[in-house]
Amino acid sequence: MDARPPSIETPTNRWFVHRIAAALLPPAIKLGIHPNTVSLMGLAFGAGAGFAYWQWRDPWMATLGFILMIGWHICDGLDGQLARATGKVTALGRLLDGVCDYATFIMVLLPIALSFDNWPVTLALALASGAAHALQSAYYEGERESWIRRSRGIFTVRPRSNAGGFIERSYNKIESTLGNRERPVDAWLAANPQRLPQYLAATAPVMRTMAILSANSRTVAIWTACMIGLPVTYWLWELIGLSLFAMMLAGRLRQVETALETGNAAALSTGRRE
Repeated sequence: MDARPPSIETPTNRWFVHRIAAALLPPAIKLGIHPNTVSLMGLAFGAGAGFAYWQWRDPWMATLGFILMIGWHICDGLDGQLARATGKVTALGRLLDGVCDYATFIMVLLPIALSFDNWPVTLALALASGAAHALQSAYYEGERESWIRRSRGIFTVRPRSNAGGFIERSYNKIESTLGNRERPVDAWLAANPQRLPQYLAATAPVMRTMAILSANSRTVAIWTACMIGLPVTYWLWELIGLSLFAMMLAGRLRQVETALETGNAAALSTGRRE
């Protein structure tokens, strides 16, 4: 539950979700609410959103589902803030936070898929897009974790906890394979720590663009797809659109890192290696 630097935070979190969570933090501390309780409250919002989205053909119910998902986002921001403020950052809390995140999307998207007459087809499509979602999120979380640790002058990967046993070990493995691992840029930064500000400045725009892979972006996309009466477009967006964005952004990030390592400043401004 590391705090994310504002320079790579999503605008919706920076200016809305986390500001509301920050306003709720003092009363939550005063009331002695546990961070895990907040995570479970977020899960309840997710369940309510799923019930509302079951009736997605009604624009008012779809919008109610969207609002309830925003409630989940606020809880998702508050639990981390509360854990850090009260010194209750734990491996179990990280696991619960991740489980609640994925469970919310399952509870929202499963009713939509099952609401169609040809539900076996839409369910298969939803499951396929869910697998893409998991890979994209693991990549995004891994790259973000790597960027945060480098910003703190740490150029070796910190081992993840395994409070969730086999399932969490498997997720951690996927995350480390896709993004949260040491790369040549870590060795370069370790040998040239004075270049860290340049690395952060050059890569922050790419990390901000990666917000398209965030849960916030998906929440908006689900509501938009339902409002236009075509939920299937959301699953296609995850399968094709976000997968292509993830690959393009991964390539751009490696390009920037290579340009920094080789001192090729022109590639940073043009997006090409000369």
